Amino acid sequence: MQKKVCERNSDKKFCSFCDHTGIVRHSYFEHTGEMPMEPCPHCIVPHCRCGGEDPYYYFDDGIKECYCRPIRMKIDLINQIYQRSGIDKRYRWRFINEYQSRNKMSEAAKLAAYEIIQKFPNVDKGLFIWGNPGTGKTFLSTIILTELITRYAIEGRYIKITRGFFNRLRSTFVETSETYGTSSAIEKEFAEVDVLVVDDFGTQRDSPWEQETLYNLVDARYEAEKFTIFTSNNNPHKSLTDIAGGRILSRIKEMCRIVEISGQDFRDSL
Repeated sequence: MQKKVCERNSDKKFCSFCDHTGIVRHSYFEHTGEMPMEPCPHCIVPHCRCGGEDPYYYFDDGIKECYCRPIRMKIDLINQIYQRSGIDKRYRWRFINEYQSRNKMSEAAKLAAYEIIQKFPNVDKGLFIWGNPGTGKTFLSTIILTELITRYAIEGRYIKITRGFFNRLRSTFVETSETYGTSSAIEKEFAEVDVLVVDDFGTQRDSPWEQETLYNLVDARYEAEKFTIFTSNNNPHKSLTDIAGGRILSRIKEMCRIVEISGQDFRDSL
């Protein structure tokens, strides 16, 4: 078998093995205890003279920056961003090739996700993914977030709209709470982060305050033109009509492409 040769673009130093990024994913990092991402063994590692030791300099008639330093610095940044992303442990470091389409709807959703990943940040709209429980909505949304963080080293957050989410915000108004007075900072973080995944959206709507909180989040993302992904078990055209006087649905229709993923609960086959 002929040995695979590292192919280079005329205007890029990276090769096709790493999709011209200089970074590859370590498939067995969980078993080896190594980092989930590493410099490309074809176009970066062969030129490395620092041995991968932070801060990635080597000595040769003076201290010099190693060829690998920009890539290793980017990997370090990606890891820092990912650690604060909020993605649940069971969905961490999962990528688009791991999402298995089960019907035409899930295949269309996967294609929409792939298009976003490839074209980002030049995408017109986010996604609102809805369907019955167990059809992979959360999985796909966190895959997109992981792909965007690892490809572009941008800030991203995952939040799940549960009773705990609202209780966290309420606690910021209680003087004895450790988070007292931080509501503005929390709301600002969610409003301004580059990419936000809002899981189980629209399931909690018991009080006017909760409805207004959701609307303010959506409106802030809309006004800032920030990329947002929502997931829900319910059809937004029906479930969001009466929330905040229909203002939430109106905003979502403007800022997101609405995609349905319905079918058998894949957990039934486990």
